[in-house]
Formats: sequence, C-alpha cells, structure tokens
Amino acid sequence: MLHFDFPGPGKDVSYHNHSDLSDGAASLEAMCRAAKAAGLREFGMSDHWVIPPPEIKDVNWRMDPGKLEHYVTELQKLKRELDSESFTLRIGLEVDFFFENASDVLAELEKWPFDYLIGSVHYAGIFPVDHDASDWAPLSPGEIETICEEYWRKLEGAALCGRYTFIGHPDLPKKFGYVPEGKYLPHAIRLLDAVRKTRGAIELNTSGWFKPCREQYPAGSILKEACARKIPVVINADAHAPAHVARNFGEAAKVLADAGYPAR
Repeated sequence: MLHFDFPGPGKDVSYHNHSDLSDGAASLEAMCRAAKAAGLREFGMSDHWVIPPPEIKDVNWRMDPGKLEHYVTELQKLKRELDSESFTLRIGLEVDFFFENASDVLAELEKWPFDYLIGSVHYAGIFPVDHDASDWAPLSPGEIETICEEYWRKLEGAALCGRYTFIGHPDLPKKFGYVPEGKYLPHAIRLLDAVRKTRGAIELNTSGWFKPCREQYPAGSILKEACARKIPVVINADAHAPAHVARNFGEAAKVLADAGYPAR
C-alpha cells in the first residue's frame, strides 16, 4: 500500500477519480489516458466501493460488487499499456466506512492487489450526506447538527482503524451550503489527531470548488491544523470526467501554501 510522508506528494498526482463503473461519465481507459495526456506523473482510479448495512437502500452510484474482478483486471491491463518512465497508473478504491462491517470489508479487499484505499463517509446513519440539496433543505438546525456529528464520528473511526491510505474529502457536509463555516472545527481536529496517531494522510479535494459550497474539501482552517500536525496532504481532483483529471491543481497548491505547507 502507498504511504505518504509530510508534506505529501506534489500536484502532479491524483488518486481520487471515478469511471462509469460507479458514478463517473467515462470508461476506465478514457480516464487513464486523459491523465497521461494531461502530464500527471501518477494517476489512480478509485471507484466507489460501498457495502452498506441493510437499512441503507438505493446505492446505485457505487460499483456493482460483482464487477470488482473486471475492475482490477482492466486496470492491470491499462497499467501494462500506459506505464512509462514519466507515468504510473495506480489501482485503488474509495471505500465507504461503516462501523458495522468495516473489518469484514477491509479483510475481503486485502485479497486484491490495491495500491491504496480511500476511507470516505457518505452516510450519517441512513442520511445521504452528499446526494442532493433537497435532502438538507427541510432539516432543522438540531437535525443538521446530529448528522454532522455522526459524519465526523464515522470519519474519525475510519482514521483510527489505520487501514486507509488517506481520508477522502473531509468536510463533505458543507457541500450544499447548509453547514455553518467553522462550526465543526473541533470535530475536524479530533479527526486530524486520529490521522496523526495512525500515520495516515488526508486529501485536498478540488471538486468542492464546483459545488454550491465553492470551496475545496477541507476548509483552509482544517488544513492549517493538519499542517501544524505535519499530516501529509494529497491533492486530488475527484474527477468524474476526463476533462477534470487535474482540475484546479494550481489553486490547490496555493491553498496548501497559505495553510503553511512547503512547496513541492
């Protein structure tokens, strides 16, 4: 498995990306070839792996669990074709964390030759955190607080298990603009302390700039706290289309510099 040291890899890599096997718009091949053409040094595919508890329904945005062998085999084939002195293709998954089954899910994934796993949270209980703004609109402040606290609790749990290469899009509940800026910084700090304890990493996910929140995940205040703890950060596009494989990477490097991270 990949491991990152502080400050993390440079802005010529991206490990968080999706194909049409989950919720992306293009094939694995189209995404990988676009990354090489864009001049990235390393690129990884990380389609959604979601094995939810029974009460969560309608996860049609994930990769079909029956297609995992096809996914790995196709990426191994593309790796043989595309790897060169200037480009390396990595094989990963974005794994949804659930306390109920995390150990079993990770044990099953150990059977496959993944370079990395992203630990992410998309559900607080059965609430879909990033599905649609209409899910958030009718909620009371108290309901929003309950959802956010559960989100951060689960993300901390993912970090503490120490089995994910990095934590995906921390700060995701702000996506639709219903979460007050800075309100959950203490929760984020507990997450960062867990990441530091397990010698993990987080990502700076540029896709937030193109959502209603108009900001990267996580916020600059969280990145400053991460820098103070010398936590590695990976810049990722969370691309769902070939044109987005390195979207806003220059801006991301500036945000990291403002947070105190050295140039790389």
